[in-house]
Amino acid sequence: MIQRVCPEVLIRNLLGLNITYRTLSIDGSILGMTAFDQVGVRVYENKNPTHFYLDGKTVLIESALTEPDANPGRLHFTLVHEASHQILKMLFPKEYAPGINHRHVYCCTDSSIRYGGRQVDWEEWRVNMLTAAILMPLDLLVKQMEAVGLYSKIRMLNRVFAPKEYQAFATVAENLGVSKAALSIRLKQLGLLTRNDLKDPYALVRIEPDEEELF
Repeated sequence: MIQRVCPEVLIRNLLGLNITYRTLSIDGSILGMTAFDQVGVRVYENKNPTHFYLDGKTVLIESALTEPDANPGRLHFTLVHEASHQILKMLFPKEYAPGINHRHVYCCTDSSIRYGGRQVDWEEWRVNMLTAAILMPLDLLVKQMEAVGLYSKIRMLNRVFAPKEYQAFATVAENLGVSKAALSIRLKQLGLLTRNDLKDPYALVRIEPDEEELF
């Protein structure tokens, strides 16, 4: 049986990296950091700024992601996201300049593309793709979907109008240890999801006026 990926095992045992938890920003906008060389960064203790030394072999994660009420899928994605920066550095050392890589809650730059309904830059998009492939490989997804009765694909992901399929989808997300948002994006990319109403279950019946009717 295929086991789901354990981010801690990937980071510590396979990549030989350390995992450290700190408060990375006052407003919670930064979820993770890593660096490829030795560099100092700012973290916070009781809202007071302090110094942390990134040695090039450490994945630094927002400590709030470990709280009991936090979404474990968000923590897993952030852990593997920062590890993926390190993996791509190993694979393509010439393409990666020294510095710090952050995972922001929202990434928005001048050179950006659409991803999952928001803007991300190309480098973050590439890392997100690798993260999704590690956490949710195709063969594992198919087996998990078959186990809950989703044999080919999800025709419509909608908790109001397709509750049975939605509950099965939620079970897959829980079994994989990922967020529903990350799973829905991954399924859409792989062609295993036709319509995604995760964020707006009433979009199916909402009637929008024509432009001419507004005047």
